[in-house]
Amino acid sequence: MALPLPLIINLVSSLMSGPINKLLDAHIKDAELRKKLQAELELKLTDHLGKSLELEQAIVLAEIRSEHWLSYSWRPILMLVLMGFLLLVGLVLPLADLLAGRTLPFNPRWQVLPPQFWEFLSIGVGGYIGGRSLEKIAGKVLSAPLRK
Repeated sequence: MALPLPLIINLVSSLMSGPINKLLDAHIKDAELRKKLQAELELKLTDHLGKSLELEQAIVLAEIRSEHWLSYSWRPILMLVLMGFLLLVGLVLPLADLLAGRTLPFNPRWQVLPPQFWEFLSIGVGGYIGGRSLEKIAGKVLSAPLRK
């Protein structure tokens, strides 16, 4: 999932004012050297996170431009499978239990789904939404005439 620039700057600032600053204070007694290292580390962290963002965008653009249907369809397929599973567990099984008049011996149920499943689902939804947003933006950018 791509991070917006203000979030990257906020993340770097919080790292620099928190644990990294404490490490620099503990191990470097020269105030001028500490400030120089802190500024350099902040610049490097921001640059690294920015490059990571660019690489993520390049991956999405490569998927969009691919001629293979699976390359540009894997996110919607994954989300449809996950939503189908959630419909089964959250709607179909309770309705089947209600119609049968007893709890059917089918697992998994909501109660037994591990926390990792919900984490995976939330990351998947976030990645899907972010990826779709980038796809739409890239489609507009690629189809727009170049301005001088």
